Amino acid sequence: MIINEKKIKTSKRNTIIALVLLLVTNVLLSLTLMHMSKRALRDQMNQRMLDIANTAAYMLNGDELSEMTAEDEGTEPYNRALETLRAFQKNIQLDYIYGIKDMGDGTFTFTIDPDEDEPGEFGFPIETTEALIKASRGAPSVDLIAYEDRWGRFYSAYSPVYDSDGNIAGIVGVDFNADWYDGRLNSNRLAAVGITGAALLIGVIISLIVISQNRKRFADTMKTIGELDKATERLDKTIIQQSKKKDSPNGENAVLKAIAENQNKKQNANNEYEELSLSLTSVYGKLKNYVEYIDSEVFVDHVTDVGNKASYKLHIDKIDEEIKSGIAKFGVAFFDINEIKKVYSNYGYEAADELMYDCARLIKKLFGEQGIYHITGDEFIAITTGDSQLDMDILLAKFENELKSYNSEQGRLHKLYVAKGASVYKPNKHNDYRQVFVEAKEKSDKDKAEYYEKKKRKQSDKEKN
Repeated sequence: MIINEKKIKTSKRNTIIALVLLLVTNVLLSLTLMHMSKRALRDQMNQRMLDIANTAAYMLNGDELSEMTAEDEGTEPYNRALETLRAFQKNIQLDYIYGIKDMGDGTFTFTIDPDEDEPGEFGFPIETTEALIKASRGAPSVDLIAYEDRWGRFYSAYSPVYDSDGNIAGIVGVDFNADWYDGRLNSNRLAAVGITGAALLIGVIISLIVISQNRKRFADTMKTIGELDKATERLDKTIIQQSKKKDSPNGENAVLKAIAENQNKKQNANNEYEELSLSLTSVYGKLKNYVEYIDSEVFVDHVTDVGNKASYKLHIDKIDEEIKSGIAKFGVAFFDINEIKKVYSNYGYEAADELMYDCARLIKKLFGEQGIYHITGDEFIAITTGDSQLDMDILLAKFENELKSYNSEQGRLHKLYVAKGASVYKPNKHNDYRQVFVEAKEKSDKDKAEYYEKKKRKQSDKEKN
């Protein structure tokens, strides 16, 4: 009798500890998923808004825009800028896109608005926001707080337009509906709150069972763990379904695959304690997958399935520390897709995104899965480490051959042309990562200039003939 009571007390204590840990883990997991998913989604949406504004600003002629007045409406320069902005208005998911002029006194006015229903008149005042002020000083920015004007309530992204002398000639504004934006950010909140509530409810039920029915405690505990396992399986399916929309068109997310495989893992236990141990191990495995899933949301660019700016910055910081310690050994390759703005203008951002995805895929094929980053727009960076950094020229030559094979495939609607350059870190020449990066980019810029010069000569020869 004494032995049995001791076993019961020990089992009760251990079970209660395990249940408390499970309860706390699930509550923290739900809160962490809600917070980090919202933050990652906000960063992704803001970057998308900036990419659109930056691309539109790049495509406008700053010299023409700086001299433009209301009287220029209908002229060739005016219509050229109008059609450029209208192409974005019609082909990209946004509410409004327009040109902005800095009046120099802290106020801003409309220049060109391609909206066909209710365009802003040339010279009409625009709501001044902190992001707009930053853009007027040369820093592309996104509103962190929604503002409201006569057209509605919006979050906006702004990007400066430069003239040939490098001066700011104007600003491009891109509006996104605030209700849509806030709705996207809060899309996972209900699921997280529901899971948290379910975890709390399960904890209360288990506590009552442990207190009132000690002999049935273990069986009831196992039942509860089974329900918790089913709840995590539903969370697995929710994550997989939501993430399919974000994944690259042909890529395979390793974390999602691990979550899916975890759903099918079933092991037979020889006794109740082993069954409890296996259940806890399963929950831990799912928690690990969830953390990896959150990391993929924060550090992966879902358009190209490579590292984003956040992961790139971490890599740079690590390299600079290695340089200071005298153990750095790396190379940098810079890639810039040629003529992609034509694809954006003529076929929409989906076609351009597909080209960027294919470019990233070819880079990964030769430079490996790690150290590849989509920085902004149509630019990629590959960082190699160890002995592989000595083969940069060979890798670039192989990459050129891969491009030729890609462009020669039948059924290709768009060709992929990429300017590229590489540089290898040399301790007696470089003081930090940036110097190596600048050399690689300069070589890429030279390659890009040669590409357009060659194309220009071909066009000239064709016209002569």
